[in-house]
Amino acid sequence: MPEPKLTPRESVRASFSGWLFQVYRKPLQFLFVILVVPLTVIVIATHQASVGMARRQALQNLRMTAKVAAEAMQGTLTDAVLFAQLVSQNPGFVDALARNDVPAINADIERAMPLLPDADQVIVANAQGIVLTVFPEQAALIGKNLSTEAAYRGAQEGGWHPYVSSVKVRDEESLEKVVHVAVPVSREEGHLGLLIIEYRIESVRLWVQRVRVEPEGFIYAVDQDNQLVVYPFQILPGKPKVVSDWQPVAQPLLPDGFSIAFHDQHANRQWLAGVFPIGDTGWRVVAVQPDDAVLRVLYRIFLPMSVLVVILLGLVLFVSMRWAALQALNFRLLQQNAKLLKQSQQRWTLEQGKTPKDRQGGIST
Repeated sequence: MPEPKLTPRESVRASFSGWLFQVYRKPLQFLFVILVVPLTVIVIATHQASVGMARRQALQNLRMTAKVAAEAMQGTLTDAVLFAQLVSQNPGFVDALARNDVPAINADIERAMPLLPDADQVIVANAQGIVLTVFPEQAALIGKNLSTEAAYRGAQEGGWHPYVSSVKVRDEESLEKVVHVAVPVSREEGHLGLLIIEYRIESVRLWVQRVRVEPEGFIYAVDQDNQLVVYPFQILPGKPKVVSDWQPVAQPLLPDGFSIAFHDQHANRQWLAGVFPIGDTGWRVVAVQPDDAVLRVLYRIFLPMSVLVVILLGLVLFVSMRWAALQALNFRLLQQNAKLLKQSQQRWTLEQGKTPKDRQGGIST
């Protein structure tokens, strides 16, 4: 009769049963397949998932850190704009500017200066951009034409409005870097002049000094011309450093910021970064952190788990070896029993083939 044909499911089940029986006869291989391989796969998968999760969380944290720093800087810049608007909307100040009354202008500014303790100086220019006065007094700036300066052009572009300039060098002698917050002064007759609040870069750095990125991270700020405004490491004096080729700066600036992972070819190191804009100034804050520093924190948690896995594998190996020895002993006993059984069957067969007289001791002659 032809053998019954098995269904595919029955064929798979029969093949698996045969394989399982063969593996069971080899206990070390059996335990390796049943325990070690799945455990190793779980450990590797857990490691990869943990690394990915740690990086995603770090990127999110960096963006939030950049947002906090950006809001801190925006708050100070907003205060400067409000201060300038408060002064520029004072009727006495407006009238004094219209008359080019420098003593009256200085008196109004001196009364308001305590509201801006971080400001280095305040500059007042007329409608043509000619400096009328500087507080505290800087005789070298009086009469200087600011119409070609970034603060003047930025405030004028698209209609007079408050404007935060990019970083500039105050003068060739000091090589000191400053930024300007410019607010136009106007009345019904038209534009009267410009009120400029000047901040030294060292003062700007203080706005975000409490914001930290740990471990091994830091923050920096870049203006609308991709020049460094705030940077934790020493920058040589002179012309502001342009960093438009840095990956977090080269990306378009989004309203809600963004996160990015990139490789620094110069240092041969992987970095994570979060970026957030400072209002509508065109500036951005970047919070960066080395990828290996993020993973180092993860490995501090993952290491105890790895030790436990190694201990567990050691216990499994010990049990496997004991089981293998027991199985080997069982197989030897089975072989001995099979040999004894075979000898017993052979003896029984010989006994069955003898006559009664043969069993009694043979035939006498």
